[in-house]
Amino acid sequence: MRFRTVLPSLLVLLPTMAFGLGTMIPDQDAEATARGNAFTATADNASAIFYNPAGIMQLGDGFTTRTGLYGIQVQDQYQPLPGDSKGKDSWNHQTWSPVPQFYLSYHPKDQVFSFGLGVYSPFGLKMEWPDDASFRAAGVYGSEEFIAVNPVFAVQVTRTLSVGLGISANYIDAELREGLTSMPGDYFSFKGNGLDVGGNAGILWKPTERQSVGISYHSPVSGDLTGHTQEGLNSSERSASEAGNAQIAAGKQQLNQAIQQINSLPIPASNKAALISQAQAQYNASLAAAGVPASGSFPTSFPTLPAHGTLQFPQYAVLGYSFRPTPDWNLETDVEWTNWSAVRDFTLDRSGGSTVIVPFNWKNSFMYEAGVTRLIGPYKVSAGYIYSENSVPSSTFNPLIPDSARHVVSVGVGRAFGNCNVDLAYQLSIGPKRTIVNDSAADGSYSFLSNAVSISLGYHF
Repeated sequence: MRFRTVLPSLLVLLPTMAFGLGTMIPDQDAEATARGNAFTATADNASAIFYNPAGIMQLGDGFTTRTGLYGIQVQDQYQPLPGDSKGKDSWNHQTWSPVPQFYLSYHPKDQVFSFGLGVYSPFGLKMEWPDDASFRAAGVYGSEEFIAVNPVFAVQVTRTLSVGLGISANYIDAELREGLTSMPGDYFSFKGNGLDVGGNAGILWKPTERQSVGISYHSPVSGDLTGHTQEGLNSSERSASEAGNAQIAAGKQQLNQAIQQINSLPIPASNKAALISQAQAQYNASLAAAGVPASGSFPTSFPTLPAHGTLQFPQYAVLGYSFRPTPDWNLETDVEWTNWSAVRDFTLDRSGGSTVIVPFNWKNSFMYEAGVTRLIGPYKVSAGYIYSENSVPSSTFNPLIPDSARHVVSVGVGRAFGNCNVDLAYQLSIGPKRTIVNDSAADGSYSFLSNAVSISLGYHF
């Protein structure tokens, strides 16, 4: 009997899921974005709830609100290694993704404390590659939504020093899809969501009228995601499985007929048993040679299985210094450190006992931020620059997070209209080409480009 090998063993094993959804979104206000997010030592609008909660002590008596939207369009280009005939150029065309924010602060009259509430998304990701990408088995789609609800409390300790503390309730929703093989159409996916609690703190010190120092800290968050996994074959694989199962059924029928013929032979029972055992051994050997799974048939569909896993988000801290040579100028420089090395791996447990362990092994990184704002009549004109270090080593690189060193430039303008103010910003981010050579599906060169706009509206009453 002969059987075709219709599917690789990958189809009957749990895939090594490429899950790495942990991208930080530092842009949480248009005025700050225009200044390259060098805002920790300034923090003079309600978005201080995120950038430095001690800053809400500067906002005056009564209520201050601020709402905004950060929209980003991402393009990642992949190029195969020289001589790779299987790879092909593939662009990720990402539509504009909106990231909203809302802030509310309140300072009781003649008091040395203030309250605040922020709702924002400090992490997020949406990445999609064509389904026929040569690295599809490493990942073709990933999305993550992280929503933080962050009440804070700030107090003026001395005339020049304020501190702020907050807690955050965080909702996390994640989805991943990758190919089972290099053939378009098949897939493995995970969807899950969960809740967790974190915290933040800030210090704002103004030793002189022209200078201020800010420190901001956000705690790590551990998202326990509960959801399910799904797997599916493309039409060619399903047809091949069905054809293979038909051959298995025919072979089983032939074996049964052979056993009946052996039993009808006028020979001793011991000889019959030996012949039957030999026929069964030959049948089992033919199944093994054809790559038939232990279940005795090729899969044509897979069940949806409950799954859960813990996804880590890092702690990060910012140190900023602001200098105002005149009342019309504000120059600031910040250094932001992110503890990515604490995010070691992601473990996904599925119903039935199967487990996926996905290594991250990311490394700590810094962002260096500089910004300037100039008052020109009723307008505030700002510009900024960020250099962001790469966090993802080549050994655990994945196309869903094609991280690299980034150069980010931004400009913006703002104006006040009585108790209302409006800020607009534009941001351009460039990631130089990065080449990966790991003898894996992800091998190739990757480059990054993004355009983003931000708008924020504030009101004091």
